[in-house]
Parts: sequence; C-alpha cells; structure tokens
Amino acid sequence: MKEVKPEILIVDDEDYTRTFFQNILMDENYTLVFAKNGREALQSWKNECIDLIIMDIMMPEVNGMEVLKNIRSSDTDTMVIMVSAYGDMDSVIDAMRLGANDFFTKPFGSIDKIKLDIRNALDRKRLIKENERLKNQVAERTGKIRMVYSCRSMANVVDLAARASMLDSPVLIQGESGTGKEIIARYIHMNSNRRDEPFFAVNCGALSESLLEPTLFGYEKGAFTGADKTTPGYFEAANGGTIFLDEITETNRSFQVRLLRVLQEGEIMRVGGTKVIKVDFRLISSTNRDLASAVKKGDFRKDLFYRINVIKIDLPPLRERAEDIPLLLDCFMNEICERNSIAPKEFTPAAVSFLQKLHWEGNVREMQNLVERLIVMTRSKVIDVKDFPPEYRLSAGDGDLSGEKILDYEQARISFEKGYIEKLMKHAGSDMKKAARISGLDLSTLYRKKNRLHN
Repeated sequence: MKEVKPEILIVDDEDYTRTFFQNILMDENYTLVFAKNGREALQSWKNECIDLIIMDIMMPEVNGMEVLKNIRSSDTDTMVIMVSAYGDMDSVIDAMRLGANDFFTKPFGSIDKIKLDIRNALDRKRLIKENERLKNQVAERTGKIRMVYSCRSMANVVDLAARASMLDSPVLIQGESGTGKEIIARYIHMNSNRRDEPFFAVNCGALSESLLEPTLFGYEKGAFTGADKTTPGYFEAANGGTIFLDEITETNRSFQVRLLRVLQEGEIMRVGGTKVIKVDFRLISSTNRDLASAVKKGDFRKDLFYRINVIKIDLPPLRERAEDIPLLLDCFMNEICERNSIAPKEFTPAAVSFLQKLHWEGNVREMQNLVERLIVMTRSKVIDVKDFPPEYRLSAGDGDLSGEKILDYEQARISFEKGYIEKLMKHAGSDMKKAARISGLDLSTLYRKKNRLHN
C-alpha cells in the first residue's frame, strides 16, 4: 500500500514566511501546499485532504481569523497553527477560542521546536482519526448521549454518571488515555438540567500557563501586551452550563489557588481586573494520573482535591472490560467496512478469545487500529489468530515464528521503556516538561509511563 504523506497547507501573504516553512520542511516526509491569501487557503482546504494548516493571523482582505472561523464551522479535525506577531496575545487567545490548536510567533524561534510542534499536531490529528469511529458510537438521542458497552464495570460507571447528573456537585473522572473521560463528562452534562446551556472542554495540559488563566477567567483591556479589549472567559461564557477541565493535574499551584476560590465563592475576577463577577457553572475534572498520589507528592493542592473530588468516577481500561471486546470488534468492523464500501469480515471464536487476553495499553484506540489493519491485510473473509501481526502473537507468548526462542514482546517493550524513561529523565534533569519536549511525548503520556514503570 502506498504511503500517504501528511499534507500541510502554509498560508501567508509574505514570501519570506512561505519560503521559511518550505526550507525547514522540504526534507521532512510531508506534502506541502502553499496559499498567498485567505481565499486561496479556503480553496485549497476544500479541494485537498489537508491535515495541518499553518496560517498567519494578519492578511489583507480575508484574514486568518475569518479563514479559521469558516473552517471550524464544519471541520473540527484539521489541525490549525496560527502565526502572530510577537506580543499579540489578544489575537492568539481569540484564535484559540475559535479553535486553533497552537501558535507560532514572529520572528520565529528554534527550528527544532517548530518541527516538534508540527509533528505533535500531526500526531494529534492521527489520534483523532483513529478515535473518531469510537466517538461516533456516542450519539445524541432524545437529548441524551448513548454509549455502547456490555460489561458490569461500565454499567456501574454509566449508572454513577446518571446519578451524578441529577446533582450540581463537582465530578472527578479518572482513567487512562483513551478510556472515554470526555464522553462521560458530556453524558453527565446532557442528562443534567444544564443540558440546554454550553459545555466547554479545556485540555489543561495543551494550554500554556500564560493562556490557561485568560482563557478561563477572561481578561481586561490592558491586562498584558496585546490585550486591547476586555474579553470574558469560559467561566463567564458557560452561564449555567458545564466546564470540563481535562488533565487538571497539569495545572500549576497559582492556577489551583484561583480555581479553589471560584469553587468556594462562585465568583471570579478577570485577569487584570478588580471587579468581582458572579459565575454559575458545573465543574467536571479529569486526569489520567492518581490524583491522591499527586496530592501526597505536593504536586496538587489538598484543599482543591477535596473540592473537586465530591463524586469520583473511575473508568476501567479495556483490559478490564473483556466482555466489551466482542461488541467493540463488531462495531469497528461494521463501521470501517461500511465507510469503505466493502463486505465485513468475521473473527473466529479463537481470535476473539485471544484478543480478550491482551493487555491493550492503547485501550480502545489501539483495538480500532488493529481491526482496520486486519481488514486490509487479511485476504480471507474470516480472521483467525494466525492473521494477527507478529507483535501481538509474540506478546501472548507464542514465541518467534521462525522457531527461535526470543524474549516475550511485552517484557521487551517494558524493559526498553523503563530504560528509556530513566535516561530521558536524567538528561532532562528530572524536568517533566523538558523531557516531554525532548522525547516528543505528550506531557500526560510521559507522566503515565513514568508512574506505571517506576511504581
């Protein structure tokens, strides 16, 4: 099968900027498309399969903001990185509100950092594509979200979420990446008396410290360089709705103090402001870390922990939901085949039983990826254990296919990851954010791997 290269659209009215990105990306494995203005950008976006757009905010006639609005009105999956002049924080925050995923500032800084940010954006795009089939299982019906599951542990989760929706108490959702924390948050919102009001989801690990507080609290004109108008934050905009703070453990202590006051008093002050503003929203938080352990280590405030941990929901990983695997396999198979207009294949009972015994570190996302791979690679209409990729059979202890005994794949992977994380942290001086930048891993993913491998 021919490799499909990620397609990046570079949009800027200045020749210098287009040439800059062409020079630094020409040797990367990308397909580059260029546009000189907003109209050309929209045309390329409509005609091409664009994965990432890097676009200047300030352009004549149709500016970057207008292009972003147009794109986000129908497309939430294409990654967008906006380019702004240094210090134009107001435009950056507006762009983030409209759905931009990241931003670069002129003059451009480290080329290695820019390349890393581009790779991270494309990785997020890939994960969205892998997970969109699962999210499509969650549909709104009669004003409620329907979830596909069969096991008792998920039934208990849904039951607890339904009961939580009847109250206004803060909810804390804990679970590994890919277990569906935001889906549960939306389920609670859609079944609550706030269902007709906004639902705002904020990934605390994806926003820098300088952006998180203005995004949530809003800011007054003149609060910082580039703040040329007063702008309300999500806490105000929610106005009776729900705020979902994903990966809340990635926030700093200063933000935690401010959030605690909001929850205690039901009021905020915008960044740079002195006026107290009453707010009304329901808070749902999530993390893929053990929050109680983070409190003990001093990484998270104890008083805030008690405030947000009124109702706790623990989402089980896929390896603890073996009963759901046949149902999920069937769902993925039918959806992928229907999308590609091909006849569905069937899994043998032995294949299903085999998959129910795997560890599934990547949870449901990993399973969907495997099903799609098997559809492509398996010629017959029936998929058996022998059709699985070698790494899956080795991880279950089948040994080397050539007959030579080798180390179990899962043991080898864990050993490698442990050694890599140790060297990475030593090189980064135990600075988690620096280690994430060096490795290219998301900060939340790095935390999870480090805690799992060294506890």
